[in-house]
Amino acid sequence: MLRFVRVFLSGPMGAGKSTVAGAVADRLGTTAIDLDERVEALAEKTIPQIFAEQGEGAFRALEKRALAELSADVGVVALGGGTTVDDDTRQSLLQAGILVTLTASPSTLAERIGAGTSRPLLGADPEADLARIIEARAPAYAEAHAVIDTEAFNLDRIAAEVVAVRDRAPIVVPLGLRTYRVEVGRGVRHRVGSRAVEHAAGDAILVFDGDEDRGWPKEAIDDLTAVGKPPIEVQLPGDEVSKNIVSVEKIWDTALEAEVDRRAIVIGVGGGVIGDLAAFAASTLLRGVALGQVPTTLLSMVDSSVGGKTGFNRARGKNLIGTFYQPKFVLCDIDTLSTLPTEERTSGLAEVVKSAWLDSEESVAMLERDADALLEGDPDATIRAVRMSVMLKSRIVHQDEREAGRRMLLNLGHTVCHGLEAASDYQGLRHGEGVALGMIAAMRVAAKLKGGRAQETERLSELLRRLGLPIDLDRRLDERVLGFIGSDKKRRGTQIHFVIPRLPGQTEIAIIGLDEVRNALRQG
Repeated sequence: MLRFVRVFLSGPMGAGKSTVAGAVADRLGTTAIDLDERVEALAEKTIPQIFAEQGEGAFRALEKRALAELSADVGVVALGGGTTVDDDTRQSLLQAGILVTLTASPSTLAERIGAGTSRPLLGADPEADLARIIEARAPAYAEAHAVIDTEAFNLDRIAAEVVAVRDRAPIVVPLGLRTYRVEVGRGVRHRVGSRAVEHAAGDAILVFDGDEDRGWPKEAIDDLTAVGKPPIEVQLPGDEVSKNIVSVEKIWDTALEAEVDRRAIVIGVGGGVIGDLAAFAASTLLRGVALGQVPTTLLSMVDSSVGGKTGFNRARGKNLIGTFYQPKFVLCDIDTLSTLPTEERTSGLAEVVKSAWLDSEESVAMLERDADALLEGDPDATIRAVRMSVMLKSRIVHQDEREAGRRMLLNLGHTVCHGLEAASDYQGLRHGEGVALGMIAAMRVAAKLKGGRAQETERLSELLRRLGLPIDLDRRLDERVLGFIGSDKKRRGTQIHFVIPRLPGQTEIAIIGLDEVRNALRQG
């Protein structure tokens, strides 16, 4: 039996929310309610009366109260047409269950509503008013687990689509009209063809790494060919040494020689290096084409494939050239981790630990419980870890897409990590291993400069150790590493935005002098 997951149906008036809610509830064996009816019951007035006597603000407050007081047996909720316009309410619904937007054209909606219907927001020209309302609410309506067109109203089909979305439970990265979904599970890689068709009318450019032992690129080629998009293939090395402008040029030139146009989509299949290169190429090719990501390493699933950072390395440091450019879809298929070397999969767990420490005590405790299973590659434990990491990142990216403030928290451990990687010429140290050592370094800086406690350092070190990650910072720390810290993108003159870990869920950002950071690390 599937766990209880509440479904919320959003969309403009006339989209069919109440009717679909009943059909979905029947399929799930649960109860459906209409939120507007609950509001009227709370106010003991009709909605037109509430608007006329108290205004829209009072109506929205009653909506929030009705949502907060939902009984445990309610499985499907037909929301009011404007419920999700409030950002706090919308983000809460995205976290609380599955939010689906139903939509149709203004003319169809006006026809369904009918003449003479008492609707507070409609006047003499309902179709024009509905067009205006839909345009104004479009960014909010897009921030949903799915948007389903009800123009050709087939109740069984629509209800089945809603239930399918509930079962898939994609993670939403809510960015208004640029919203996208991250699908995490087993077998989701085979949706690459349907997602490419959904988001791009032109050619597919497939950027990939790997060899015959890892057949994921070949599967992607087959899946894209099956939907009529035989891809233009670009194979690159997937190592940090190849994360450079030469690799980007190969993507550009291959696509341009194939005479692609701006309807094309670039799809990266591989680890974080491939994802970053594919994303940068997509953001700059013909001034921007669509992007899809199929990460095949744990590190890329929980970190680089989500959030929109792209880029490549230069001699002075890592990822110093890049853009912010969001994908159209991300497919995290846990099955692709089965061919990874154990050390590579273990390396990715460092970013999972980072996410948990940023997220909450509950997430850290989950990793502590799952540590043995994660080390063995257990699929269920891995899915839990990936979903936790992606959900944290989606919330942070919604709040701060371009790293002006809160998103800097995601750099926990990365300042020293990037120094370690650059000092080793990106050889002999996996990124996740560097992140693990960087988090130990961050704990040391916190203890020396910001009142950090030994208990947190010991707990973090023990979790990293249990997951097979290195904690021997001093063995790798030297003056060359400390010198590269000054090349970090977060540097501001002689100071740097440094991420200070405290208790889980209480990490903060401090502006610290570079020499202070270096001295704190030297005193280890």
